[in-house]
Amino acid sequence: MMTRLYRYKNRRTLLLLWLFSILVGTLCNTAYTAEPSNAATQEAVTASRRTAIVTAVAKASPAVVNISAVRTVEQLTFSDEWFRRFWGEVPMIRRRSLREVGSGVIFDKKGYILTNHHVIENADNITVTVPNGREFTAQVAGYDYLSDLAVLKVDTDTTLPEIQWGDSESLLIGEWVVAIGNPFGLSIGDAQPSVTIGIVSATQRSRTVENFHHENLIQTDASINPGNSGGALVNIHGELIGINTVIHSTSGGSQGVGFAIPANKAKKVVDQIIEYGNVVPPDLALEVQNITEELAEKLSTPMNTGVLVSEIEKRSPIANAGIRRGDVIISISGHRVKSEADFYALTRLLPINQRIKCEFSRRGKNRHTEFKIKTRQWSYTPPGWGITLSQPDKNMARKYQMPGVIITHVDRDSRLKSGLKRGDLIYQIDDTSIYSLEIFKLVDENIRSQYRARLYFEREGVRDVIEIFFNRNNRRR
Repeated sequence: MMTRLYRYKNRRTLLLLWLFSILVGTLCNTAYTAEPSNAATQEAVTASRRTAIVTAVAKASPAVVNISAVRTVEQLTFSDEWFRRFWGEVPMIRRRSLREVGSGVIFDKKGYILTNHHVIENADNITVTVPNGREFTAQVAGYDYLSDLAVLKVDTDTTLPEIQWGDSESLLIGEWVVAIGNPFGLSIGDAQPSVTIGIVSATQRSRTVENFHHENLIQTDASINPGNSGGALVNIHGELIGINTVIHSTSGGSQGVGFAIPANKAKKVVDQIIEYGNVVPPDLALEVQNITEELAEKLSTPMNTGVLVSEIEKRSPIANAGIRRGDVIISISGHRVKSEADFYALTRLLPINQRIKCEFSRRGKNRHTEFKIKTRQWSYTPPGWGITLSQPDKNMARKYQMPGVIITHVDRDSRLKSGLKRGDLIYQIDDTSIYSLEIFKLVDENIRSQYRARLYFEREGVRDVIEIFFNRNNRRR
């Protein structure tokens, strides 16, 4: 009896030990497999955080820089009360420094940076800070006032991170975009740019802001604020598709309506600045004008749809393509032309020796053609001046202290021959800087009434000024 009881207890003990061992093994196995499961979860969470936007920012942001431009301004003030007691009211000129804070984009690892012209305009000193904290003193390699773009150059002993150009023509309405820059100067002392996201709200927007006419702007609801000017607008691949430039706001801050200069346009400006020092437009050999309501009725065409060809040279490339005086040009290279300003903004960046598509209307019927421009406008003879001007190339520009246009010929009967001569460089008329033939032509075209103007020029390194008189028939004396 005792033996059976002992055997029974022994079997029960062995059974309990067997069950206990299974339980321990299961728990150990569970504990062993729990750790890899948690690690996999963490890895999955981390991967989900690294979205396409995060990747795009990581790719593009190292090439977005902070720009600090300092310029000196003169302000006319009057003497203080203590001074007036002894010397009376005396006007005084006080100089003070103003700092403009903006953004820029490195587009060449050798140290070329793209930004807005208004960020560095009239700056005495320009400092560029890259995201890793390094600071450089920048020089202006060239700028284009009409497109509000400028190229800076910094000297560096190492290669800098450069952004990749995207295709702004292929943008889709509603696709994600990222604005990277330095709003409100927040990156000063930190060097890391700020990032906002949004979508492409619209393309081919036209706006005139402070005498700048911008065509084909990209509209986005990504927050763009003061200080973002010159910064990058990139796509989901981290490619540059725009230069943030202007906002539409009733408060001065971002209200979800920001605009960027398309990258394709910026690239054309950059290429010309690098090659020529500024933009040299093609020689179109024609003139156009806006279509008034009366003209629209006569031409059987709606208003704000094209420009009227008012003058055209018979042997010009556009004339050879079949376009005549009285035709209405509707589009150039697929871009709709709404006004004279649109037309010149589009055509000034057209390439040389490439076929360009054009849609035009004649007597209400639309037609299509192609033309090829062969030359750029390097010289210009303004009517009534009695002089011929040229746009200097980069080598010629180095011989002068100021940017401007060079007098290459003075007529014998010109009334300006007593004050100007061949080789003089005109760099300013009244308060307008004349840094290119384009600007000179714009100033000349706006002179329609009688008044005197001061013309500033440089001769053999010495700057001088003369007064010229504009009479009503647009002749100078």
